[in-house]
Amino acid sequence: MLRKFTVYVIGACLVAFLAAGLASSAGFPEKPVTFLVPHAAGGGTDAIARSLAKAVEPSLGQPITVVNKPGASGAVGMTEGLNAPADGYTVIFATVEICLHPTMGNVKWTPADFKPVMRVNFDAAAVSVKADSPYKTLEEFIKAAKDNPRKLKVGGSAPGTVWHLAALGLQEKTKAQMNIIPFPGGAAPAITDLLGGHVDAITVSAAEVGQYEKAGKVRILAVMAPERLKGFPNVPTTKEKGYDLDMSTWRAFVVPGKTPDSVVKVLHDNFKKGMESPQFVEFMEKGGFGMGYMPADALAKFMVQQTAQFKPLLQEAGLAKK
Repeated sequence: MLRKFTVYVIGACLVAFLAAGLASSAGFPEKPVTFLVPHAAGGGTDAIARSLAKAVEPSLGQPITVVNKPGASGAVGMTEGLNAPADGYTVIFATVEICLHPTMGNVKWTPADFKPVMRVNFDAAAVSVKADSPYKTLEEFIKAAKDNPRKLKVGGSAPGTVWHLAALGLQEKTKAQMNIIPFPGGAAPAITDLLGGHVDAITVSAAEVGQYEKAGKVRILAVMAPERLKGFPNVPTTKEKGYDLDMSTWRAFVVPGKTPDSVVKVLHDNFKKGMESPQFVEFMEKGGFGMGYMPADALAKFMVQQTAQFKPLLQEAGLAKK
């Protein structure tokens, strides 16, 4: 008799627990949501997050607060986001570095510890030179690099970040030895040095050099994308030039791994609606940012692929953990 009563009580408690969980998920969100941006205010990641937050708020029915937690190329903010309650109220706007830091041993987590919501954009790397550079095409630049091993200076970003790896990837695919100069400050100082004639080329995104290209100060020789970019239809891809090289930064929403699937679905559906809104599309087009929607299941596979793609480059650079 006692055993039957115990089983009954346990069963009743389990039903109540599940019902409570379903009720809370059904009512989500019941308070403001935080977009945790693991990079500084004023950059591309921050700008996209803030624009999308405004576009999402009407359908989500709650205010969205954007909080910047920069440090260690995104590792600080992504770690803090992972340790937040898994209730959907803290959403991390992750970047490609989510796949790089674990390989380098900078963090104790992997991309699998997060639950993907959706990818928002991607911005391909571009091989860019100063407008008055003697190199008019990618072929001319690669030939000069091969004729003068380690003489041509190519600027990227901090060691182990995506634009540094883009430069390493260009070198690996073309078999041309270059003098790769890392810029810990990212794209902005690399562009400044290019305009000042201190480096011969840079491998930051086309979006980041777009305004200088339009102003006639920079020439983009090629983009490291599967196909030509909408904003730069006359710029060839590296693949067109014979080099199978696909390098881009990207931004995606992820949440702590134990976040309920029902909550993730609410986030995804509202974020996608905001992403498709006219004001957000206009913002992305004016900023030269690439629209790159990807649903959660595809994003999970994509992060695995990205980790595998970057690992050999990090190993070759001596940046991968032993």
